[in-house]
Amino acid sequence: MSPFQLIVTGLFAAFIVVGVAVFALFGGAFGGSGVGAVVVWGTVDEGTMQYLLDSMRSVDGSLSDTSYVKKDAATYRTDLVNAMAAGTGPDVFVVSQEDLGAFQDKIAVIPYSAVSQQTYLSSYIDEGQLFLTSRGALALPFSIDPLVMYWNKDMFSTAGIAGAPQYWSDVITQTPTLTKLDGSSNVKQSAVALGAWSNINNAKAVLSALFMQAGDYITTRSSDRLVATIGSTPPGAQEPPGESALRFYTEFSDPSKTTYSWNRSLKSAADAFTGGQLAMYFGFAGEYPTLLARNPNLNIGVALLPQLKGSSLQVTYGSILGLAVSRGARNLAGAGAVAQKLTSPTAAGILTSQTGLPPVRRDVATNTSASAAASVFVQSALISRGWTDPDPTATNAIFKTMIDSTVSGQNNPSQAVSEAAQAFGQLLPNRAN
Repeated sequence: MSPFQLIVTGLFAAFIVVGVAVFALFGGAFGGSGVGAVVVWGTVDEGTMQYLLDSMRSVDGSLSDTSYVKKDAATYRTDLVNAMAAGTGPDVFVVSQEDLGAFQDKIAVIPYSAVSQQTYLSSYIDEGQLFLTSRGALALPFSIDPLVMYWNKDMFSTAGIAGAPQYWSDVITQTPTLTKLDGSSNVKQSAVALGAWSNINNAKAVLSALFMQAGDYITTRSSDRLVATIGSTPPGAQEPPGESALRFYTEFSDPSKTTYSWNRSLKSAADAFTGGQLAMYFGFAGEYPTLLARNPNLNIGVALLPQLKGSSLQVTYGSILGLAVSRGARNLAGAGAVAQKLTSPTAAGILTSQTGLPPVRRDVATNTSASAAASVFVQSALISRGWTDPDPTATNAIFKTMIDSTVSGQNNPSQAVSEAAQAFGQLLPNRAN
């Protein structure tokens, strides 16, 4: 276990008391007090979930009949839909912002009479509001994996740069120094992987973060309906925020620009970074152990995702998971109770100690003094934002087209964002949540 995990594990005893008190305050879900047999489905690592359940059972015997079934991420949505249709689905299932569009009509909303809006907002990070409707919560936040910046300290030192960029303007300034081209303008060393789709591991997340930092949150809820806001222009703005974000993103693959640092012929961003050929890599906190393992000799630093200079709002993208109660649950009251217990401060503390990810709850104190990376992860979780994805496959294609058409010159950023907005609009005609 890392020092960060050991420290968080030491807080476990304190979380037990708080967790029991919180559950008593909630008074159970949907007016029920029992638990009974409850089946949970998800894509979370089986060992992690089993550790969580075993740890919770040691202080709460009512979870003795709660079981977890690990499903393949590639077929998860299909498996869930088919099982629910056949009446063999789970009582509780893990849902992400990407799943809400597909399962919105299959979720039993947790009413505010069970978990009040005030309690919810004060307990969970801001991105958890993605699960809220006017009637209650579609899910209770379970985990958060924020997007951060990994940087190669040795490459920065060699270039005479003391630290990681805080703002995107710093990235622009540092890119020519950190990028190395040969006589034919081929990229031999890259400062940053931006400007493409196919070989940038988290292209959708990175571009989403840029959109949201600029003020375009892509989708939003209006009267409990999911509507597309991508491409909209706020009052007083000279152009849609998404347009400026896309222009910035794609300029790093334009050979005519001083920021030219990447193209789609290069290896994947993750491979380039662990191979010592990429100075900055935008990845999720959950990737940290893998990056370290792939190249133990790499001198990796972790920093917040760069921000817009002069902006009062800090934003990064977060991949959030929640626990939702199935509308077809065989044990509805027990399912609601289990969802509350597995998202309590106690459970959040256990999960953090096991995974190294930051807590999704505000009321879980985490001592990060022994881990610089953990400190960044916790900060990033607090500023994480996201958007409800109506159809991940379709929106992946929209983002890919938006980027590729701009890079190829087929569209300018304004045209690309406008076409993306039209495509989003076709995905969300009168869709209610």
